[in-house]
Amino acid sequence: MVDKKTENDLLRRARKLQEKADRFQQGDGMGSESGLITRIKNNAFYKSTAKTLKTIRKWLGPLGTVIVWLGRLLLKMFRFAAFKREKGEYIRNAKGERIFSFKRLSIVSGIYLLTLILIHATFSALYYYSTQFEEIVYVTGKQEIETGELYQFGGCTSLPCSTDTDNGKFYLIESSLYFPRLFYPEENVFANIPQQDAACKVYGYGIYFRTLRWLYKSAQLYQHVTRVSCRPYTEQEIQRAVSDGQILSGD
Repeated sequence: MVDKKTENDLLRRARKLQEKADRFQQGDGMGSESGLITRIKNNAFYKSTAKTLKTIRKWLGPLGTVIVWLGRLLLKMFRFAAFKREKGEYIRNAKGERIFSFKRLSIVSGIYLLTLILIHATFSALYYYSTQFEEIVYVTGKQEIETGELYQFGGCTSLPCSTDTDNGKFYLIESSLYFPRLFYPEENVFANIPQQDAACKVYGYGIYFRTLRWLYKSAQLYQHVTRVSCRPYTEQEIQRAVSDGQILSGD
């Protein structure tokens, strides 16, 4: 025979399950939306964006599907961050609506941001240590692109340096995003590259495919330089250099 306490517990659980089922049915499987979500969905910009995503998915095929999936993921992340939760479920008011919490949104968004920074730093470190290189570059001067922010210099990986041999390259010098004073400070590297012709031993990181040099040039995806050591040309290098003239290839 079931005692009174057990019976009350069973009734309470049954009512809770019934309330969940009612909310599920009314909200088409998602429960009732909060007033904030309802206002967002009724916003013209939201409707226009949703329509655009549908069009993208239709015309871009698999790529469109990925874009729409990312959009939905961002929406789920916003819902998780913006509304109060307890024991893995949303807390609702008397109307069954999710309860918005600016405090929770701020905290969870901060966690999201910190996580993204850590992921980016991790991949940056992996890219840095897995693509390091060193090579001799015969420089023909240096060019400052944007003072204090971005520099680049050009040279050739062999002599003679000419458009006929197609051996020209460009390199980037910039401060580290995470450790600007610890890794490859631009002033020190840039100052070591002379304005006149010189042979420089370049240390850096990055991937370079000569067949894709048009892409590197248009997107500024040149290899990054972390350290440079230069010296004047030797007599043999001067003879090779002047045989066809010093003309930097435009890649």
